[in-house]
Amino acid sequence: MWSSAQVNTPTYNRDLADATKHLIEVGASGLFNVGGPDVLGRAAFADVIADAMGLDKRGIKPVTTSNAGQAALRPLDSGLTLDKTLATIPGWKPRSVADALADWAANPRGKPLGQ
Repeated sequence: MWSSAQVNTPTYNRDLADATKHLIEVGASGLFNVGGPDVLGRAAFADVIADAMGLDKRGIKPVTTSNAGQAALRPLDSGLTLDKTLATIPGWKPRSVADALADWAANPRGKPLGQ
């Protein structure tokens, strides 16, 4: 069961690594949000993953946050704004969840460092 009320910004680890590399190269300091362009609820995120992987989505059951049975309180909106990051590393663009999954499926081991 996935809460449909909580939204966040899924982050592709390869985009996070790439953004971190660029931020270091330009000498950036301070706090930067790095995430994907999509702000999705957990059920919608699960749907995108299931679609990309050709999985049966019948088991994805959205629930309300109050019925999710989470041990810790969670904010409903934990999506990230990327304005500062995008301004600091012009030309860098994070991949959508669908594009990130397609990249991972095509390159499950990633690329050698430096590429």
